[in-house]
Amino acid sequence: MNDRLFQGRIPRQLRSVDFRLLLAFEALLAERHVSRAAAAVGLSQPAMSHALSKLRQQFHDPLLARTSTGFEPTPKALELIEPMREAIRQVDRLFSAGSTFDPLTSSESFNIRMGDMNEVLFLPALLQGLEKQAPGVTLTVQHLPPSETVRALEASAIDFAVSALIKHSKSVHSLELARDRMVCVMRHGHPAAGVNRLTTRTFLGLRHLRIVQSGGDVRFVEEALFRHGLQRKVMATTPHWLAASYLVETTDLVTALPESMVRHLNIDGRFAVRPLPVGGGEFSWRLYWHRRFDAQPAHRWIRTIWKP
Repeated sequence: MNDRLFQGRIPRQLRSVDFRLLLAFEALLAERHVSRAAAAVGLSQPAMSHALSKLRQQFHDPLLARTSTGFEPTPKALELIEPMREAIRQVDRLFSAGSTFDPLTSSESFNIRMGDMNEVLFLPALLQGLEKQAPGVTLTVQHLPPSETVRALEASAIDFAVSALIKHSKSVHSLELARDRMVCVMRHGHPAAGVNRLTTRTFLGLRHLRIVQSGGDVRFVEEALFRHGLQRKVMATTPHWLAASYLVETTDLVTALPESMVRHLNIDGRFAVRPLPVGGGEFSWRLYWHRRFDAQPAHRWIRTIWKP
């Protein structure tokens, strides 16, 4: 059975690719200055200028346009930069796959999907661990809707994701970080704050701020309401957990937030917190990654830092 990637000869456009051009391109886009980009990748200025000329020929685009303040990327360059960086990351991982990982000397970079709330709950401990054990390792946090998170993991656009109740294939593995539950949150002086336990009818009759990450996000309270055929009075919708806490503090809206987050936000007692009559069951915050990185040394090490 012939399982070669390309049947016959390797395509001409690939035969002419010089990987060093990718490194030069990334440095040029980051520095937007030929001399600084050359220094970043260990080239002379003439060699970097020659690399820029070859890149322009390769992509039939100027890529960098001179302005009064230096170089600015063209729309084509902006379109190329993330796929280019991912190609560099993949090649780097390919050649370092069998190597050992020394956290003290590593300069690895990881892309992690987190929402604003997960940054509050989990990022401080991770950063503290990296400061002590891997001072050269860097993180880039980005937010993606649940529907895009699994695709990003499968495409290696991100290394890890921190989330909950995400539906995924067997190619994505996960680790439990913490147990949590959703609670009903309102401002301390809310008219309903005098009730210690909300009935389902009372809860549904309140004015709600709904938190969903995308149009198809039906996790947490949304899923429970749908399952029981219930509807509430939604007055506003936001994808941002932290913004929601401020909005309910300054209005008569109520919302559902994770109990662990509320403990961080309610030290001064500004919120009234009540059990949810529907959708308040326990769930797990989890760390997700693609199984292709199960044995990758740097990934394995990062997962030990995450372990609760």
